[in-house]
Amino acid sequence: MLKGIKELLEILFLWCFIYLGAFIFLIIGIVHIQSNQPPIIKQYHTYNAVQVIETPKQVLVEREVCNRIDGCPVLKGVCESCETVKR
Repeated sequence: MLKGIKELLEILFLWCFIYLGAFIFLIIGIVHIQSNQPPIIKQYHTYNAVQVIETPKQVLVEREVCNRIDGCPVLKGVCESCETVKR
């Protein structure tokens, strides 16, 4: 009878050893996998775009404008009815 109890205890201890060994092996594996992963770095970039709008510069241009409907009669290289206008 003692021999039977001894064999049952040996089977129970062997089962507990295998069960606990597998549990410890699982914990070590999870820790090892997590320690080998590259770190996750969260970077938040903010970009501020500033648009500078320059007011258009007005350039004055001198033009000769004829006041006659039928055109400019040129006498001696000078039109008598043209005016010089700055725009």
